[in-house]
Amino acid sequence: MAAAVLVALLSAAKCATNNQPATTSTMTANTLSAEETAQGWRLLFDGKTTAGWRNFKQQSISPGWRVIDGSLVRADSGAGDIITNDEFKNFELALDWKISEGGNSGIFYRATEQVPIIYEGAPEMQVLDDARHPDGKSQLTSAGANYGLWPAPRGVVHPAGEW
Repeated sequence: MAAAVLVALLSAAKCATNNQPATTSTMTANTLSAEETAQGWRLLFDGKTTAGWRNFKQQSISPGWRVIDGSLVRADSGAGDIITNDEFKNFELALDWKISEGGNSGIFYRATEQVPIIYEGAPEMQVLDDARHPDGKSQLTSAGANYGLWPAPRGVVHPAGEW
């Protein structure tokens, strides 16, 4: 079973993704402290390259995914779903994300490539502009929800364009 976009090794990982270029003044630096490293955290994204990632059911990552200002960015509508090269069992995921106005995306985890489309074999944490997208009206499909399964808490999501 391959881990889908942004999943972690041992008990944890830390990385960033978004739909807009980031600035270091508005997002958490993509580094680990000595304490995080000692606790078993591992970065899935080095902040410089797409190393360690590939498209779902592919051997490499499409040029539609780019590193811009230290962030992993889906810079082309045809970029496709990506997964980590490594597989993980038990993990805890921590990340910062930012979505464009009206944006709708997600982070799949515990994915398998035994299905034709990633969402047929993996749950999804919704990444969404709740204020401008119709899915934001329901707690089961709003930002942070385990899409269609578990609701997201209200009042904790930043507006589109913010980390």
